Amino acid sequence: MYKLASAFVGLTCLMASAITHAATPSCDAGSGYQPVCGIAPPEDLELSPDGRYLFMSITPGLAGQHKSRLRIMDLATQQARDLPLSVAPQAGWGEEGCAAPDKPLGAHGIHLSARVDGRQQLLVVNHNGREAIEFLELKPVDDGWAAVWRGCVEQQGLGRFNDVAATPAGGLVATVMFESTSMAPPLPLEQLLDGRDTGYLMTWAPGLPLAKVEGSDAPFPNGVQLSADGRQAWFAAWTAKEVRQFDLRQGRTLQRIALDFMPDNLGWTANGQLLAAGIEDPEVFRTCFKARDEHCASAFQVAAIDPERATAHVLFKAPPGLLAGASVALEVGTKLYVGAYTGDRLLKLDGALESAR
Repeated sequence: MYKLASAFVGLTCLMASAITHAATPSCDAGSGYQPVCGIAPPEDLELSPDGRYLFMSITPGLAGQHKSRLRIMDLATQQARDLPLSVAPQAGWGEEGCAAPDKPLGAHGIHLSARVDGRQQLLVVNHNGREAIEFLELKPVDDGWAAVWRGCVEQQGLGRFNDVAATPAGGLVATVMFESTSMAPPLPLEQLLDGRDTGYLMTWAPGLPLAKVEGSDAPFPNGVQLSADGRQAWFAAWTAKEVRQFDLRQGRTLQRIALDFMPDNLGWTANGQLLAAGIEDPEVFRTCFKARDEHCASAFQVAAIDPERATAHVLFKAPPGLLAGASVALEVGTKLYVGAYTGDRLLKLDGALESAR
């Protein structure tokens, strides 16, 4: 989530003038986990189509010391670099007439999918210079992958996006975490974290405008994924500690799945379960956010959600200090990769998926 920090990504950008440098934790492996250190905070993750690389959206961190951007990590070498990006607008990618960005992309939520013609599309929530969903095409190159900007859908209202998912018909569903004239939230931090409704879902489709989904208001909407037919949206209500199933045709919430943590980004497993990851305690986040504590010692959990039974099963539960600001879990073969909205690392988990298979 930033998304504050998954969702507070924007707030952290405002803190760069007053950075607090906390001690960097050790990078030692433990039972069932291996940190991958020395990288900027990977708030959201996607696996490349060839299974060899991670695409990572980088957020500023709680101390505001990182540049928000897209990166790519080689899973074999665990080396990360900025994702090469060129600009070549093309009709059919996003809203007609949406201009190319005049500033580097500031990546937040990302979503990878195959278009109808088989081309690989990466949707990117961008807060830098404008509020927009950017449409990128991913292409294989000799040393990995490169991105080509093809189009966009720009926000004309006050909604600040958090995450996005592509629909089968070439459109998108996005979460709005709150409304504001900037990335600075309109409410005091304590009120943003108290579980009140602050945002909603938005949809866009070719030939139709970006629009709010009526009836989708929720406490700090965060990660979002769609059913295969695009009818059901599963999204995280971060401050309510819930994942909600919303019927986009009926315009109503079908299920609310309560969790013991604040679910940030969501992702599908190969066997059709939803993965959710997030920190446990909003009070810890509040304290770390105000202190600009880059390596906030926050406990977190990763859970698998069965969408048919509407049940959740904890796959990994971590004490404070293992990973600051956990925000996403991604299945890569038999392993899980857990990203974060602050700090300098991600975690590679071994064996955590076994109980969910």
